[in-house]
Amino acid sequence: MRKVVTGSITGMALALAASAVAQETPAAQAEVNAVIEEAFTRQLESIATLNCADRDLDCLSEELIARYRVDQWAREQFSSNALCADFVDEQAEMCFGMVMGATVFRVDMPNTARLKEIMDLHGWPEPPSFSEDVQIAAWYLAQHAQIIDETGTSQWDVALAESILPEVREAVEVNQLTPWHYAAMFDRIARNNGEPQRYATQIMCSNGRADFGELEDVQRVTEFRAEIGMDAFVPSAYDSYCASSSVPGEA
Repeated sequence: MRKVVTGSITGMALALAASAVAQETPAAQAEVNAVIEEAFTRQLESIATLNCADRDLDCLSEELIARYRVDQWAREQFSSNALCADFVDEQAEMCFGMVMGATVFRVDMPNTARLKEIMDLHGWPEPPSFSEDVQIAAWYLAQHAQIIDETGTSQWDVALAESILPEVREAVEVNQLTPWHYAAMFDRIARNNGEPQRYATQIMCSNGRADFGELEDVQRVTEFRAEIGMDAFVPSAYDSYCASSSVPGEA
């Protein structure tokens, strides 16, 4: 099963960080911040060294792949809790929240802005101008895209996803992306807009069990999946994932 964190992690991150910071000393907070700052800065160096010209497709391809790798690294940090392993109690809780916040503000938001810049120049990065691997990288950046709304809160950039969903569907039809890529983006758009999901790709893990929320038609999920070339819907497979996941939230 493919795993991708697609939920709004910002609210959770800031809530955790705020509650923990209120209980921690400045020294404890500084210690956590130093660990996170060093780790994220080191990873972001792979992007900072690139300075691509607008028409240099090879360089832009390298940049999108680099941004995707940092995206995946950041999510691995809060799913594995690796950066916070040396902290305990409230300090560990604060660390977890700060890692998630750093992912949004230092990784997702710059990635979103840069992806839009590249798309303004070249459209959706797809073959033959870009490789299939670059298109996959761009899909993840869009699926994790974050913007600041009118209230000053970060949220998923659903408008970006809606704008590229037709291109994602076309890429699936020519075997450049998988049916899962289309289904996951389709379902996330639906949930973001307060509508039921169709393909049951977006789940919440709670107490080791999977919760799919409202489905368009629970009896037809496998049929919907088959129409786009996906495997049958097996809820127990998601329960197994949730049972082994150490991080609560959307998967």
